Amino acid sequence: MKIKKLIALFVVAMTTMYSTVNAQGLLDGFTSKKGDLSITSSFSISKYDAFYVADVKNEGVPVHGEINQNIISLYAKYGITDRLSAVINVPFISADNTTGAADPVNGKNSISELQDISIALKLNAYKFNFKKVNLNVITGLTAIIPTGYEPNGILSLGSGAFGFDVTAGLHLNTDSGLFSTVLASYNLRGDADNNLTPGKDFGVPNAFVTKAKIGYASKFIYIEAWGDFFNSEEGVDIGSPAFKGNFPETNVDYSSVGVTIYKNIIPKLGVSLGFGKVIDGRNIGESTTFSAGLTYNVSLK
Repeated sequence: MKIKKLIALFVVAMTTMYSTVNAQGLLDGFTSKKGDLSITSSFSISKYDAFYVADVKNEGVPVHGEINQNIISLYAKYGITDRLSAVINVPFISADNTTGAADPVNGKNSISELQDISIALKLNAYKFNFKKVNLNVITGLTAIIPTGYEPNGILSLGSGAFGFDVTAGLHLNTDSGLFSTVLASYNLRGDADNNLTPGKDFGVPNAFVTKAKIGYASKFIYIEAWGDFFNSEEGVDIGSPAFKGNFPETNVDYSSVGVTIYKNIIPKLGVSLGFGKVIDGRNIGESTTFSAGLTYNVSLK
């Protein structure tokens, strides 16, 4: 029973690490104009209904030892040119075990720190203009920078590894405001530092990620529905003979869907609401995530 609770707590924590950070993606299909800057502060919270050990779904998450997780993210996007944008995301994680019980891996019962900062360049590589429709070829390169936390623990939400994401995709935009986006990424990860046992780093699996969106964008409102598909290239299953308790080495797969709504409340300030749900997975919790954000838009030209 103790092992089962440990597994449940871990896969619940993994849900926020992957689905919250990756759900809507760091990159989108829209291209900022030169000098345009948008800064978004967002808050996310998740509820868990079940968890997957390997690909076997276990209904219900144990109440004893339930984890509370809050993520506050600061996201900024700036148009370097009319085709090239810079993006940064800084997530601040706050998590604790509701019983006060210590993490059996690293002895902590709470964390509150920055984890896995992302910095990206996105290029609108080419634009096809058609009657009432245009098609944009999007490419991007993202650097993942860990902040020195211990990644091997129930409460740690990042991978703890330096990495690069290479992204390419298409964005279709119509004069009526309807749009669709498909982006595919390969996430290349290095080894994560094992701060508890120096000299024994963790091999974090690389992954393939596909993100798809369809929606409507106008000066009045922005609405999108999205799907996110994450597949680790390698790794071990929790509970298998190969699993040695090294959580960053876990094979995590999932599919999630959701919606986002954004509305300007004054010319330079807007609010957003989001909903997301993991609908299938491997070594991850089946979560429902709610988020809210406040965005400031300004032109620095």
